[in-house]
Amino acid sequence: MKIPVQGLASALEKNLLPAYMIHGDEPLQRQEAANAIRQAALAAGYADQQRFYIEKGFNWSELEMSSSSMSLFAEKKVIELRVGSGKIGNGGKHLLAWAGQPPQECLLLIIGDRFERAVLQSGWYQALARISGIVEARPLDQRALAGWLSARLSHAGLRGDREAVETLADLVEGNLLAAVQEIEKMVLLYGEGAELDRGKVLAAVSDSARFDLFDLSRALQRNDISHYLRVLSGLREEGAEPTLVLWLLSREIRQFSGRQAGSRPQWLKRAAQLDRTIKGIGEGDVWQQFAELGLAICGRRTLG
Repeated sequence: MKIPVQGLASALEKNLLPAYMIHGDEPLQRQEAANAIRQAALAAGYADQQRFYIEKGFNWSELEMSSSSMSLFAEKKVIELRVGSGKIGNGGKHLLAWAGQPPQECLLLIIGDRFERAVLQSGWYQALARISGIVEARPLDQRALAGWLSARLSHAGLRGDREAVETLADLVEGNLLAAVQEIEKMVLLYGEGAELDRGKVLAAVSDSARFDLFDLSRALQRNDISHYLRVLSGLREEGAEPTLVLWLLSREIRQFSGRQAGSRPQWLKRAAQLDRTIKGIGEGDVWQQFAELGLAICGRRTLG
């Protein structure tokens, strides 16, 4: 059963299906659809979750063992398969078997990129399609994008006139993740309840520090500490708002799920301390603390 992205929330409220398949070119829609399904499953008692990345040489017996073994404390589980292009080779026979007799205490969540016709016509896909909710994450055309942006601005507590929305749509060029980042930044710059016009949108998106900010993000993702420190120094010299730097660092910490998991609480604690320093409550040089937090995230130093 195909479920439109905008109708997924209401479909999940009605009932949960044995399986869901999310695939398509649009990464934000994939991510948010998967999160919605995970949350609905958790609310329905699927307290255990297990994730597999299907790559060449994957041992499919792991899937069978996972579906047949229940946790001591959780009777239901979500089994998530990251399948990329959907070309899974002999894994198809295992998914065919699953579709023929879905384990009652398991929910299967398959996430992939855009599937080619050969995948959509394969036996395993057709069999699972009969018992699954299928969410296609497709890029939005310009008209749909304008409506999506208006709803997203409203959800963030911002109001934008038609010209502001059209301007933002032109600037993000269909990139929904970039749009979300820009909206988050405008909340910081203008505050909740702000009314946006074309000038405010242009000022926020065209901010000269914008590219440096996201260079900072890319440096963290690559663990490139020397580049991180150079960009951080440039931001300081340009007079960039520390609030924006903290927003970006906090976002990166939240997205580092699974990586250096033991350090994450420590990073979040330091981010909270930085917030107090920016507000004049805490002590110390905020830019030096940004440098120390970046070093910790990149794995070069522990936080004291």
